[in-house]
Amino acid sequence: MNVSKILLGLVLAASAWSASATTTITGTVDYSGATVGTSCDGQSESQQPVFVLAAGATIKNVVIKAGAAADGIHCLGNCKLENVTWADVCEDAATMKGGSGTTMYVKGGAAYAAADKVFQHNGLGSTVQIYGGFYGENIGKLYRSCGNCSTNGSARYVVIDSVKLNTVNSAVVGINSNYGDKATITNLQIKGYSSGKPKVCVTYTGNNTGAEPTSLGEKWNTSNCVVSTSNVTAY
Repeated sequence: MNVSKILLGLVLAASAWSASATTTITGTVDYSGATVGTSCDGQSESQQPVFVLAAGATIKNVVIKAGAAADGIHCLGNCKLENVTWADVCEDAATMKGGSGTTMYVKGGAAYAAADKVFQHNGLGSTVQIYGGFYGENIGKLYRSCGNCSTNGSARYVVIDSVKLNTVNSAVVGINSNYGDKATITNLQIKGYSSGKPKVCVTYTGNNTGAEPTSLGEKWNTSNCVVSTSNVTAY
């Protein structure tokens, strides 16, 4: 029995309930199932994240507490979120801020009750990859490439594979076709899915002025929305 690992898990679990500031992760940190949280101020954009992942960091096996998920996790470069569960998403579950050529990997885990989106993508030229049985329930969107960030001007990429969703209230993915964003979707399961309910890949005309982006509707089999109807099934 690894006593030191058990004691570390107990310490992490105990500290979870009193955390009040952002925790920065470097290297690999395994929370061994501990529940962690800070606060939540609804959809306020000024909230701090619960975790910041430095370039190259991995966070594993953590539950982010309902009512205490703030702005979730911020990824600053290549990073990995493995078996992370958001019991109740506050603003966003995680935001990719890494630059060109970097990837935020989301392997497994789950997110519940995201009023808006689960994953926010800000970093230009970077990729968000969601795979390995990730589960989302009662969400607005699974993923959105920022539609009106002041830094907009080039492409972002998302790859979704082997993901299961239950109750999507807006669309699975939102991307900006005018900037060359690309969404590649395979092996997506949606509870009770029928054509257009929910929309799968919706394109927008993004901007860098802060204005509300214009929706261009759901697309299939395009250079921006690399997904066919056979890639999406009901369960």
